[in-house]
Amino acid sequence: MDWDGIGTFALFLSSGAVGLAVIGLKAYKARLAAKLEWARLERSNETDDISSEQLQNMEEQIQRLSDRVDFTERLLEKGPDSPS
Repeated sequence: MDWDGIGTFALFLSSGAVGLAVIGLKAYKARLAAKLEWARLERSNETDDISSEQLQNMEEQIQRLSDRVDFTERLLEKGPDSPS
């Protein structure tokens, strides 16, 4: 029986198995990355809706503060001696 041929065949099979495992791991990694990217995109769409609501609230607050500043400036222009 020729043991050199069996050893070469075993080496060939084991290197093939390692190669298939590497290819399988790369495919799994790509699939996982795609799932994570999809989840990130879904979350970003949700946060965009929240962000637009927050932006509207901030604009309303800025408008109210602007009105208050205008009122305060008018009071200061009149001065303390002018009748109210």
